[in-house]
Amino acid sequence: RLTREFYQVVPDGVDVTTVTLSVQQLGDDDMREASKGIDQACKQLAAFNVDLIYFLGVPPIVLQGPGFDKVLAERMSQASGLPAITDVTGVLQAMRHLDMKSVVLATPFESVINERIKVYLQSEGIAVPHMIGLEMRKNAEVRRLPVSVEYTTARRAFLESPTRPDGIWVACGSWGSMHNIEPLEQDLDTRLVSWLSAFIWSSMRQGGVHAPVSGFG
Repeated sequence: RLTREFYQVVPDGVDVTTVTLSVQQLGDDDMREASKGIDQACKQLAAFNVDLIYFLGVPPIVLQGPGFDKVLAERMSQASGLPAITDVTGVLQAMRHLDMKSVVLATPFESVINERIKVYLQSEGIAVPHMIGLEMRKNAEVRRLPVSVEYTTARRAFLESPTRPDGIWVACGSWGSMHNIEPLEQDLDTRLVSWLSAFIWSSMRQGGVHAPVSGFG
């Protein structure tokens, strides 16, 4: 989904090169083991002459606690000699750009990961009045979810919130279709940040690409 939707959105001439850490399931030990390969992955990407390295994956970052997105970005830059940014940093930048001070969270994650995300956001001054997780651990299971499940989960999280939030964050790189953003924003009269929308916006911004993107929220 990443590659297909990425090229549906970005202007001609913008390219993506990927290296995977092969996180099969989102247990703490699995994430810690996979994270050992980050430095080598950055070196591989640098060998492809990319302009920027972007780490996709929220659970391995929130596992380490608030502020780790900046620590990891510095580690990636040192390994690659290139500018680097993380999923969490890009999302936070997008939320601040949209003046989001409170968001509801819609994810396929287990509740322990959602709680870590909530703490992380709160440390950055962003409240989380409500969140829904589908209690899934294996990435393969998440990828098999129909796109409509993401839509209904995000919508329910927003409508069930005890207070009206400034927006919605749909987290997890194994779901989060760009095609759900604009319909949800229009349906709920709100703003939505997904992992892929933040990735595209933040990386284009840091890379100095200013071509307009329309139709995706």
